[in-house]
Amino acid sequence: MYTHIIFDLDGTLLNTIDDLADAGNFVCAAHGWPVHTVDQFKHMVGNGIPNLVSRFTPEGLNEAELAAALAEFSARYDAHKEDKTAPYPGVPALLDALKGAGLHLTVLSNKAHSLAGPVVEHYFPGVFEYVQGALPDAPLKPDPTLLHRLMGQTGARPETTLFVGDSGVDVLTGKNGGLTVCGVLWGFRDREELKDAGADWIIHSPDQLAAIAAGTALLPAGQAALAAELLRMGRLAAVPTETVYGLAADAAQEGAVQAVYEVKGRPEAKPLSVLVDGMAMAETVCRDIPEDACRLAEAFWPGPLTMILPGNGTLPPAVTAGGDTQGVRCPDHPDTLAVIRALGRPLACPSANLSGAPSPKSAGEVLGQLAGKIDAVLDGGPCGLGVESTILDLTSLPYRILRQGGLSRERLESVLGPGKLENI
Repeated sequence: MYTHIIFDLDGTLLNTIDDLADAGNFVCAAHGWPVHTVDQFKHMVGNGIPNLVSRFTPEGLNEAELAAALAEFSARYDAHKEDKTAPYPGVPALLDALKGAGLHLTVLSNKAHSLAGPVVEHYFPGVFEYVQGALPDAPLKPDPTLLHRLMGQTGARPETTLFVGDSGVDVLTGKNGGLTVCGVLWGFRDREELKDAGADWIIHSPDQLAAIAAGTALLPAGQAALAAELLRMGRLAAVPTETVYGLAADAAQEGAVQAVYEVKGRPEAKPLSVLVDGMAMAETVCRDIPEDACRLAEAFWPGPLTMILPGNGTLPPAVTAGGDTQGVRCPDHPDTLAVIRALGRPLACPSANLSGAPSPKSAGEVLGQLAGKIDAVLDGGPCGLGVESTILDLTSLPYRILRQGGLSRERLESVLGPGKLENI
């Protein structure tokens, strides 16, 4: 659970790029220098105004010329800094929610300290406890000097503080201070920059940050993209199916798969089935798939049927517990199918419970067992079926029902025909 959140300003809370670009291009046009697009300015900002000026002016200017350009830019920007600048959509509501939840909110910006405070108070009056801008005698972000100063002002501790920003500079700032960092995609930079810098979270919209700040985030239905992003980053998320909630990890990441065993207290000799979005994805992790499996998938997928098939060795050994077979299932729930498709890979996904405890049939039941142990629960409502899937071993004839679940023997036989299931 976080107690403090530190925000970057430009590109995170405020969309200032148009006013910055207009002021920069005003200076360029006045001198007959080439002007730049707004997208080009997005990649120039982030290290303070002096660095911005040196980037939009031509190479080869001497110190006096750069100083003059800086003065011209500062005067123009100061007079027009509110022409187009505005909070990003959803940010004011997010800040109200975070503040209402008792979180301590502060700002760390490479904008001059004398300017940053008034700007923040103008757009977000009474919201932030402290604003730290750039000081003449201190290094800029990503150096953590001013971050540490800000944390000292508010009593923030690294283990309970979240840093939020839109650039690689912001991510490195938080990391240099030992903080968890959330990168935002509505600002000036892209996913690759945030990922390469080491962001712990990458989010698409402000409402997702409120869920992250809560600790084990309860994600509302439809937030498949954020759940998939978590899984892509090696995190764990509980996801809904028509049977019970599952504890999902990216099946291709051995560390994430191992974390599933640890969180559940599951014996490592007990293999994990994976969730797929159809037979085409099952074929990426299985081999020698019998025609009967394809017929069953056509009849019962998406649905409560897990098929045990020969594995092809593409997934980490922890998934199969070192064995040579792989369980696969296509769940009948739109949110989890959307997660699988957004990730583009199978999910290692046993039930989202502690080993030996009841399998959860709602997001609340998941939180009752795993709150604080996993990163998120995607709330897809109560499970419609409420019992585990039927597990059918198709690796040899006669086929064996290993667990009787939501799909009856009679329905299996209606597709397979007589004599293919082991006698009870």
